[in-house]
Amino acid sequence: MKSAINQLPVFYRYLFSYMALFLLPLLFLGLTGYYQLVHIVGGDVERNNQALLNELQEQMDQKLILMNRIAGQLESMSELSPYVLTHDDYSVYQGKKVLEGKVVDDSIREIALHIRGTDFMISPISIYKVNQFIQDFYVYKNWSPDQFKDDLEHATVPQLRPAEDVAVSGVSGTPDVRMVTYLVPIPINSLHPYGSVLFMLRESELLKSLSLPEGNAIVFDRQGRVVAAQKQSDYLQDADFFKTVVHGNASYQNISIQHVNYAVSYQKSDKSGFTYVTLIPKTTLVAPITRAIWQWVSWMGIIFLAGCALVYVLMLFNYNPVKKLATLVESVRGQSLRKANELETIGSVIHDMAHSNRSLGLKLEANRSAIREHLLASLLKGEWESAAAFNEQGQELGVLLPYPYTAVLMLEYPASIAAMKERLLDEVEGKFGSEMIGYRKESLEERRILFIVSTGAAEETWRAWLERLHEHVLAVFQAPITMGVGNRYGELAQAGRSFLEASTAIDYKLIKGNQRVIFFDELQAHDQVDLFNPRRVLEELDLVLHLGGPEQISEAVEQIAQRMKASGLTLFIARELIYDMIRKFIAYAEKQRPGSTGASFPDVLTLTDYTTLDDIVGLLLSASATLREVLEAKKPAAPNAMIEQITAYISRHCAEYDFSVQRIAEHFSLSLSYLSRYFKEQTGQTVMEYMNEVRIDQAKRLLRTDDRSVKDIVQQVGYYDVSSFIRKFKQMVGVTPGEYRKQHR
Repeated sequence: MKSAINQLPVFYRYLFSYMALFLLPLLFLGLTGYYQLVHIVGGDVERNNQALLNELQEQMDQKLILMNRIAGQLESMSELSPYVLTHDDYSVYQGKKVLEGKVVDDSIREIALHIRGTDFMISPISIYKVNQFIQDFYVYKNWSPDQFKDDLEHATVPQLRPAEDVAVSGVSGTPDVRMVTYLVPIPINSLHPYGSVLFMLRESELLKSLSLPEGNAIVFDRQGRVVAAQKQSDYLQDADFFKTVVHGNASYQNISIQHVNYAVSYQKSDKSGFTYVTLIPKTTLVAPITRAIWQWVSWMGIIFLAGCALVYVLMLFNYNPVKKLATLVESVRGQSLRKANELETIGSVIHDMAHSNRSLGLKLEANRSAIREHLLASLLKGEWESAAAFNEQGQELGVLLPYPYTAVLMLEYPASIAAMKERLLDEVEGKFGSEMIGYRKESLEERRILFIVSTGAAEETWRAWLERLHEHVLAVFQAPITMGVGNRYGELAQAGRSFLEASTAIDYKLIKGNQRVIFFDELQAHDQVDLFNPRRVLEELDLVLHLGGPEQISEAVEQIAQRMKASGLTLFIARELIYDMIRKFIAYAEKQRPGSTGASFPDVLTLTDYTTLDDIVGLLLSASATLREVLEAKKPAAPNAMIEQITAYISRHCAEYDFSVQRIAEHFSLSLSYLSRYFKEQTGQTVMEYMNEVRIDQAKRLLRTDDRSVKDIVQQVGYYDVSSFIRKFKQMVGVTPGEYRKQHR
């Protein structure tokens, strides 16, 4: 065996040994990585499924707790006592106004209070006769009027009716609404209740927030009836369906329903006694594992092929000197060598070194671009004192600095045009002329390119040329490109300083704006620690919230906003400060008026979307206005016949630069929370969704009829972030604005 190996040529002996060194660790890593990947991904899938069950249980249990809490609050309110409500009609009307603030969940369609022995029901919407309520306004398919009245008058324990079809007055011509009904006698746990509270919940709203695009989420009551389901299906009508999916002691099993294999998980709530079930198709459940395995196998295959190719190439590369030496020895000796003994017969090391040196010299001479990059890098490092010496070295490479001033300009481009980097370089180089000579230099920073410029132009001419260059690249690429410019220096050794200044200027794009030329000499330094201390600001805010009223709080926040603008605060510190302040607003508002705020305040998670200090300060002022509105507890205007006025107002003003949801609410004297809820109930959309739809429609009309650029049209319809508008347009229309214009011209 050893003799056979020795008979192999040196090339193949080395190749087999390299392959063994490569394949053994690769095989070990591949197998261990495969099993770890399956374990990790499988664990993630199992945890996600359990988290989904916990979320489902938490949602339903919390809704039951919420409704019981509301019922308990109603029984404790003197304005809703039997004595007051049966005293006169005005007291009934006052009771209706008290109920208006109790609908705090979008899934609750109706809350109705009935005093037993009377023939009326009070809700936040209206005051009903009992017969009208069950026969005219809400007609249950399986709940007869007589049984409804009997339950309303005689129920002694809470009753939950599973989701059923209900014909709702005012939505004729559409399918019946599926409602889950919860009837709570009050006082709760009393043997002789004096009234009943009726909660009506939309089944479609109960579980819609669950992230379950495939499969189903189902809630069963103690009797095994389907209380609610995320998706309606024929198998839910099977009387034995509960026993099919919930049996045995295991909380996880596989079953087949209508020829589809499902992974079923369930758990029972100790609070409500309900059983919560998720049905996920097996194909969906194992898809992440299968996808991860295939990706892993694919990558291992790619690594294997690439490794084999690399080993072979390296083997060729490493063996090539031996081969050349063997050939040299053959030419010198005039006889052939035994291929298995090349190394033993090569005897001329001097010839080998000479050949290697000549080869390296030729490669170095051929690589002019690398030498050019090295020369420019040495310039930025300050290694050249004399322009004459630099030009003498760079003359053969075509790099000359003929003018007295040297400066560095740097461009930062977005990821959306990264594929067009070479075109961007060509566009900039095409603008150099007789008074401006520049050379590109590769930047180590991602999405940045820099040019070393030699110029003899006056300062005004230099700045004007830079502005024209920036306008040109903006017009060509239609993307936010920032240009940072360092100072011009007459000493060549200061070129590195200009490079640092250009890089610093680029970093100010979040304050100065990311679509402009930023000159380093225009930047001003601020002593932020002395001028503006974030910790001291938060202490001041705590004091104002503790002692001041709505007006004093608003004035204090406006003063803080002005100080922030004047401070030159960095965006990172500004975002962090605004986050803390908004959280304090929310906590204070919740303490003053529990359950009345939360959703109306700006989402602090969107702070990273704000790219200027002015935008962040504007967000703070918006949050302050919301806090003042909550504290002053403005009453919403009557909702009838108002939706047409609101939509017309949006259509007229949505293109204005300062248009916002806050402005709509102020115009109609509404709170933000009431406006959002009312608009969603009337149109099925949020205000922002409708506003975007109107702007998109206006943009589509202009793209068909107007020849202006996409940027101008975007600004005309009220957008000032072109890239954001293009994403929204493509999401809603299916094509980009440019493609839409081509299709309809």
